[in-house]
Amino acid sequence: SKTSLYNGEPVSVANCTVEEAVSLGASAVGYTIYPGSGYEWKMLEELARIKRDAVKFDVPLIIWSYPRGGKVTNETAPEIVAYAARIALEVGADAMKIKYTGDPKTFAWAVKVAGKVPVLMSGGPKTKTEEEFLRQVEGVIEAGALGIAVGRNVWQRRDALKFAKVIADIVYGGKKVTEVLGVQQ
Repeated sequence: SKTSLYNGEPVSVANCTVEEAVSLGASAVGYTIYPGSGYEWKMLEELARIKRDAVKFDVPLIIWSYPRGGKVTNETAPEIVAYAARIALEVGADAMKIKYTGDPKTFAWAVKVAGKVPVLMSGGPKTKTEEEFLRQVEGVIEAGALGIAVGRNVWQRRDALKFAKVIADIVYGGKKVTEVLGVQQ
């Protein structure tokens, strides 16, 4: 479930078919899986159908791989994040979105087990400071990830457009947080 009202095992359900997404102009499709959930089997079954259709309609499949439920006690533990990346690779991701471990060295392990599949960091909870988030972004890029796919950590900032530019300087420009802090403040 994607609402905060549900208190059971996490489950993801497709909003539309791949064909519908393509007819609306989508250039890629995405699906969230929660490995470890009691509904894991259901999500993997639906994901297999989505992957077949993505191939049929020639669109990339982005998998959000977030282990939750069951035995998962720490969603950002290095071994859990690396396992999430490997699962996404094995089930056919063309790109994946995974949680950040909090450390570039341990996140590099997740990037490595993802093989040739591009890795994006999920935004996670809003950080207390912009610098804290920028350091996460820097760590992810240092670890070899392609980039980030985030929301609240950008649009809930006082000057979201300016902050997005600073993030782009790190992700695409190869700049360090120490270089961009003066620009950002």
